[in-house]
Amino acid sequence: MKSRKSTAEKAPIDFRQAQEDLRATLRQGMLDAATRLLTEEGPAAMTVRRVADAVNCSTTLLYSLFGGKDGLANELYLEGFARLKEEFRLASEQAVARKDDMAGLAPLRLHARVYHQYARRNPSYYMVMFGDAIAGFVPPVESRKQAWESLAVLIDTCEACMQNGALPQSNPTAAARLLWAAMHGAVSLELKGYYLKTERADELFDAAVNAVLLSLKTGQKPIE
Repeated sequence: MKSRKSTAEKAPIDFRQAQEDLRATLRQGMLDAATRLLTEEGPAAMTVRRVADAVNCSTTLLYSLFGGKDGLANELYLEGFARLKEEFRLASEQAVARKDDMAGLAPLRLHARVYHQYARRNPSYYMVMFGDAIAGFVPPVESRKQAWESLAVLIDTCEACMQNGALPQSNPTAAARLLWAAMHGAVSLELKGYYLKTERADELFDAAVNAVLLSLKTGQKPIE
């Protein structure tokens, strides 16, 4: 008769891995709590104490996982750009699936609409990404580089438009930066309440985008 395997024969518990798994779970829980506070109550609500209370832990634990409020803010900063990158990806995939007409400058106009809609739906995230929503927070250089990579789709699309003749040949990175600057300027004014009517905000955003695209199309070289 075969004997059953004893408890001792089971795979040993990896205590270090268990600790790492717990830290990862706690970290994600804190990020989720910070995101809820940010989106539901705005940046002012996102304090170390409020986040710690939301997950019923001490502020000491939060400091050990993020290094303080700046570390937490940096994670939200990166999360905001990751979400924007995903919005760009989904919009492009859906356009292909719908078989939309993406000739000429249509891909750039699509990305402009996505950018505008993202900012409107996620104003608190947007202000963390591009504003001074969290007092004293300055994104580290590596985070700023990673954030720019999230907008690489604009560079790729500018380059594609240059290759297919929709835009004259120039520096696609400089062209993307010019378009981004126009979009960001219009969106920032809208989010800060300078436009009293939504329709006016739409008109000015579209006008800013169209002005840049016209400039690029007529061969005016963007600042590099």
